[in-house]
Amino acid sequence: MRLNKSIIALFLLPAVIIYLAIFLYPTLRTLAMSFYDIPALSSKVAEWKYVGLVNYEDLVHSSYFVGSMKNVLGIWLIGGVLIFAFAFLYAVILTSKVRGVHFWRSLIFLPNTVSAVVLSVVWLQYVFNSSYGLLTSVFNRLGLTALANIQWTDNEHIYFSMIIAFSFGSIGYFMLILNAGINRIPGDYYEAATLEGASPWTKFFRITLPLLRDVFRTTLVLWTITAFNFFVWSATFGLDDPHTVTPAFYMYQKVFGKGGNVYVEEAFNVGSGASVGILITLATLIVSALIGRLFPKERLEY
Repeated sequence: MRLNKSIIALFLLPAVIIYLAIFLYPTLRTLAMSFYDIPALSSKVAEWKYVGLVNYEDLVHSSYFVGSMKNVLGIWLIGGVLIFAFAFLYAVILTSKVRGVHFWRSLIFLPNTVSAVVLSVVWLQYVFNSSYGLLTSVFNRLGLTALANIQWTDNEHIYFSMIIAFSFGSIGYFMLILNAGINRIPGDYYEAATLEGASPWTKFFRITLPLLRDVFRTTLVLWTITAFNFFVWSATFGLDDPHTVTPAFYMYQKVFGKGGNVYVEEAFNVGSGASVGILITLATLIVSALIGRLFPKERLEY
């Protein structure tokens, strides 16, 4: 037994060392940096100026940071509803013995194979373009002039446009996870429900959803991590627009320099950027813990 434990420890040692070097050390260093005023990312430790909790206090009183937190919570909630509504819909359809299931599954997942930068540019420059964009052209053809005249990238609509575009590129990923979970459910349950006269809605809410509880909890945690680290779309959709600023993008600007008029009043400080990173981590852990409490893990055998 002792020999087995030694062999297990020996095999685990490289993974533990890599984890400590790649994840734990940077996290602890970032935590330490958050208590200092650091002029540049390349500054030596001797140049750091200890300021305690000042960086966190400044963030609390920063209208841009508070706005970015509101933005990311909206992305998490609104985007989550859109993504999981369509992901569940597609997953159920693809497991209902529809013809060409492999083709449709690949087609739905296709946006996930495209770079987020490319996908965001396509939406911004083509789909949302007010002159010749896809939405404008389609609505004009259908005679929906009011919808065709919407300026999707103005201050009033840019936030929701960004969420729609991001959700489009994320549905396929969560659809695959839910699809795999549904495929694990024995078909006998559905056959028995069909013989009892159960409707598709009844089978979904009484069989599919309860048996997908653990899978759904995992997808929620993954979505939380994705949403709270929202960056590429924020950077692409509006450098100067406060409606598109998220904590991750705000952190980038604090660490690597100002990128737009929104940040003119914000002092460049790497330590403040590190504080944002710590707050993002804490927020992700808190929301993930709440999800775990709302959806406690149950041992289901089927």
